[in-house]
Amino acid sequence: MAKNKKQILDVAALGPAELDELKKSVLDFVERSNNIDNEIELLKEDRKALVEEFAEKIDMKTLNAVLRIIKIEEGVAHKDTFDLFLKTINEK
Repeated sequence: MAKNKKQILDVAALGPAELDELKKSVLDFVERSNNIDNEIELLKEDRKALVEEFAEKIDMKTLNAVLRIIKIEEGVAHKDTFDLFLKTINEK
């Protein structure tokens, strides 16, 4: 299977109108990327506040371990095999 070759843009060969359009695209990308980064930071702060809110009510370390296990189980392609392996290891 052939790999997709990345297209390299020869900026020096572009005309003024094309350069203006390229500049607009670059600035739009940077702005939208920064907005996403800011939203990610806000979500991280929200998650931290949520953990702090429930830290006194729930064993967060154990809950996080359970959530990691669930995420792993959801990503397993062969659930029957996974369950068999898990049962075999737990029985030892």
